[in-house]
Amino acid sequence: MPHDSSLQEAILAVVTSKGPLTSPEIAAELEEHPLTIQRYCRQLQQDEQLTQAVGRGYVRVDSDNCFKQVASD
Repeated sequence: MPHDSSLQEAILAVVTSKGPLTSPEIAAELEEHPLTIQRYCRQLQQDEQLTQAVGRGYVRVDSDNCFKQVASD
């Protein structure tokens, strides 16, 4: 199980490839506890790397503070 910066990188990677995702969905993908993921997601939000889309879960923010688009199936 990844921790610290590697966990943050893993969260960003899974949200980029599969997002938008809720904390429990991210936790299931990474086999981590949902509260751990929620804590890291809050930190990533403070760092302006993630935002929470209303009713849709977390999405990645690009360098221009715009939501990154995720291809849908």
